[in-house]
Amino acid sequence: MDSERTQRILTALQSLTATNAGKASISESIRVLDAEVAAPDSGLPSDLDHYLRRRSYEKALLLLTGGKPGAGTCGRGA
Repeated sequence: MDSERTQRILTALQSLTATNAGKASISESIRVLDAEVAAPDSGLPSDLDHYLRRRSYEKALLLLTGGKPGAGTCGRGA
């Protein structure tokens, strides 16, 4: 994944998780993230694609910042 795309996703995720995020900022961030996974084969790493499609934004942010997200309820993961 190219660095420009990574930064675009990271910026949107950080905006979503900011405590002072306004309604317009949240809407724009979701629009950006939805656009990143709009194609059936988004070309994103599989875990990131999975988190973004399921709107597990905190897990996606953790993954992009070097963390290891825990298993969720879908049966996929650790």
